[in-house]
Amino acid sequence: MKYILNLLTILLFGQLTYGQCPTGETRIDVNINPDNWGSEITWTLTNYAGTITYGSGGPYTNGNISPINTYVCVPTVSQVTFTIFDSYGDGICCSEGVGSYTVSVAGVNVATGGSFGSSESTSFFAPLLIYDLAVLPISSPFNQVGDNESVQIQTGFRNVSSSVVSSVNMSYQIDNQAVVTETISGLNVNPSEVANIEFQTLWQPTSTGMNTLKVWVNTINGSNLDLYNLNDTVYKPIDVYQGFQPIDRSADFLAATPTRSIIANASQQVNKPTDLDIHPDISRNELWIINEDTETSGGSTVTISDFGLSSQTSLYRRDGNAWHFMSLPTALSFGTNTNWASSPGVYDANHNGGAPFTGPTLWSSDMNVYAQNAGPGTNGSHLDMLHESPYAMGIDHHKDNAYWVFDGNSSDIVYYDFVEDHGPGMSYHGDAIIRRYPISVAKDNDLPSHLKMDKTSGWLYIVDNGNDRVLRMNTNTGNVQQALNGYEAVAEYSLMTNVTSEIVIDTGLVRPCGIDIVGNSMIIGDYATGYIRFYDISSNPAVYQGQVSTGFSGLTGLKIGPSGNIWYTNRLTNEVGMLSPSVTTDVNHLQASQWMNVFPNPATDVFNVYLDTRSTNNTIQVYNTLGELILNLPSTNDSAIQIDGSNWAKGMYIIRCNGDWGTTTKRVVLTK
Repeated sequence: MKYILNLLTILLFGQLTYGQCPTGETRIDVNINPDNWGSEITWTLTNYAGTITYGSGGPYTNGNISPINTYVCVPTVSQVTFTIFDSYGDGICCSEGVGSYTVSVAGVNVATGGSFGSSESTSFFAPLLIYDLAVLPISSPFNQVGDNESVQIQTGFRNVSSSVVSSVNMSYQIDNQAVVTETISGLNVNPSEVANIEFQTLWQPTSTGMNTLKVWVNTINGSNLDLYNLNDTVYKPIDVYQGFQPIDRSADFLAATPTRSIIANASQQVNKPTDLDIHPDISRNELWIINEDTETSGGSTVTISDFGLSSQTSLYRRDGNAWHFMSLPTALSFGTNTNWASSPGVYDANHNGGAPFTGPTLWSSDMNVYAQNAGPGTNGSHLDMLHESPYAMGIDHHKDNAYWVFDGNSSDIVYYDFVEDHGPGMSYHGDAIIRRYPISVAKDNDLPSHLKMDKTSGWLYIVDNGNDRVLRMNTNTGNVQQALNGYEAVAEYSLMTNVTSEIVIDTGLVRPCGIDIVGNSMIIGDYATGYIRFYDISSNPAVYQGQVSTGFSGLTGLKIGPSGNIWYTNRLTNEVGMLSPSVTTDVNHLQASQWMNVFPNPATDVFNVYLDTRSTNNTIQVYNTLGELILNLPSTNDSAIQIDGSNWAKGMYIIRCNGDWGTTTKRVVLTK
């Protein structure tokens, strides 16, 4: 019986090695290579529950980078957790010397690293199980996502077993929706190594509100079960919001002189505005403006709630360390996770005549975080900053925490992926990915060179104002040519090659600046004249269609809103304006997917449903979130229908239109 028990133990846990530990205990080796700031480093080895500490170390001496080799004895056949801490929050590998750590059991590395921010933990068995995977936290989607996008589930696992993993069968599920299961093969994940996993089946959110995402491991290397199930399942809450869809009304703008309104100026502390963007969560109904201000003070923002309505209010904010993290900002852009990024128009954010240490900065739109200086030390409230693009003259969102930047110093386009932000006021950048695309652009002194990412086609449209033209770059092209050396250590910094780019507009522009795109329509602002020029980009080069005037030179940022109005900033007049069509023409001014619009949205109680005049025999139905039909309007050919929801409860409602053009739906939020 004793022989059978020992054989079973070996099959499950591999070769037992006691080394210098007493019988009944297993040796765990810990090797620490400190960086120059050893006093920031500590570590612990505990039981899985964290109630028993088997061993610990640090802090160490600053400047002493000699390796620390030690070992800890733990009860055999127990699960333990190794955790390493850095009190400053930048790990031990990157910005302050080069350090690392390794933890091993019986000669097999179970934890390695050094690039981790404030802390990093790994749980494993001692001795190791034959099959045991620790699923890592879900990296994408982030905790907020718009309802009009398909998203990819991204996670990973650390191999904390004694076997090499060649394949894994994993699943994900959103609440009670159908389970998605995929097998990832062709792997070669050794013990202690990490594998990143991307599910190929995309998730399309079907309702707003809080969703729970669950990811777990089923089998390893075929049909082998994971022998410890407390670390092979992870959860993540995801708040799905209703995003807005801009409407193309270019034909209406060009049919007659539009109406111009000024909605904010110096009275709302608008000061040399360079750009603007609409918050992606339509229920917030916010227009954000970024001010250039001065290099000494740093930039600032003005957030206008209920923008364009009689109920609008404004909120001015400047981060306490905007002089560094938002120095002379040229642009801002929202991500679909409701974070946003700004681009600096300076050479050196430290302002000391040193190296050109500056680049895009990531911020939160949570007003309890942004500009509240919640972070430690002197780092303010920023979520992340990377430093390879002086004179960054424009920025636009790509996906997740990734953005495109116009690098006015190197005269090219740079891709910045912050990956996971380091938290308010922290300073860890070691997970970032930076890729430089040499397509030859030029800046026009301090004038912003805005960008617009067409996420449907993958084309990035670039205002190349130093050459008075517009380019586009295919973001689906390009290969890594070589690694680059930068001002800080990151996960990747590369020069790209085989990048496809082409000229879109090369005549008729005088100091072009703002840009926006809806479907096949593009608008370009002209700083010198104040005109907004309209183009058809269904073919290339773009076809000029006409222009409208904002009244004054100094035009910088442009944004097409959910009702088709055009919002703009003027750096010379310190104004934020709105252009709205004075007529609605019976022409092809809506895309097929946009022939119904709801406005205002959100609404207090009464809202309007606008239909394209070419769609007839339209039946309007309204459903609550339980799927109950609460309003059914008979067939109509009207293009504008007013709906009174004053007797309805606060919340979201689904508007469905059935007509000659088919069926389309929109969501409306009643705020009461």
